[in-house]
Amino acid sequence: MRKPAGIGIRFCLAIGGVLAGCANDPVYIPAPDTIEAGLTGMDGKATEGKASLTLPIKTETGDDARKREALAAKLDPVTVPYVRIGDLEIEIEWTIRNLDDEMDGQAKIQLNGANEYFSYDPSIIVLNPNDDEAPPTPGLAGDVPITVPKAGTVSGLFTEDQVREAAIDLDQITRGNVNPFRATLTISKNAASFQPMTVPMAAADGELTQEPVGPVVPREAFAEITRIDLVFKADRHMILEYDVRVRDLRGIMHDLLLTAETEKPNELQMFMPMEYNPTPAPATP
Repeated sequence: MRKPAGIGIRFCLAIGGVLAGCANDPVYIPAPDTIEAGLTGMDGKATEGKASLTLPIKTETGDDARKREALAAKLDPVTVPYVRIGDLEIEIEWTIRNLDDEMDGQAKIQLNGANEYFSYDPSIIVLNPNDDEAPPTPGLAGDVPITVPKAGTVSGLFTEDQVREAAIDLDQITRGNVNPFRATLTISKNAASFQPMTVPMAAADGELTQEPVGPVVPREAFAEITRIDLVFKADRHMILEYDVRVRDLRGIMHDLLLTAETEKPNELQMFMPMEYNPTPAPATP
């Protein structure tokens, strides 16, 4: 049975059939679909499940744009995003159901995502194509083994701290070309700035080298995560269900949440993030 995430909050939100948050309360965005994994694919391997949820952000107003442009002028030449770290506090509550009633199983949930500039999918990024034994590029968070009892459920969450860390790592990796291993292994949730780097260059010994480039990006210009991407892995048939909990500190979430996609689509900010996939420069002779 699905974990009843935020039932009390949803009661508070249901006003006249329209979602409108009570003062200082978070809103819960139920995932449109469950994620299925662990079936046997054509290659004989267990299938993975993937899902994305774009946060329903209101279209930037003229007043918001003027404030952003004023900050951009102050921080010039650093680009300032519309949705910044500190505007939203996000948690992701999840429940895994093991549909096998005979054996316990193992599952993993990997968190990735996108901001308004870039999306991050580690499965397509090869940091060192000359090293066949190099570990896979890491996700932003998660990917930890979870034991799920037979015919049972396990619940948990990515906390606000974890999602904030993931959002900052996402910006560092994509806008800053920071090595994903360095970004994800360094605690940056309270970082005051980050230094962009050149695209990695493969040295003759296989090591990747980089140099600082461009101005330091201050925390005022850190981009917030605006799309949640989850990868679900399981060694037997399982289902992942999740809700996204958001504390909207700046008031930029649409009152209709996901229903605004169909009811008032012109009131949602449409982001077109570029897929981040750096190509390491070849070794210099």
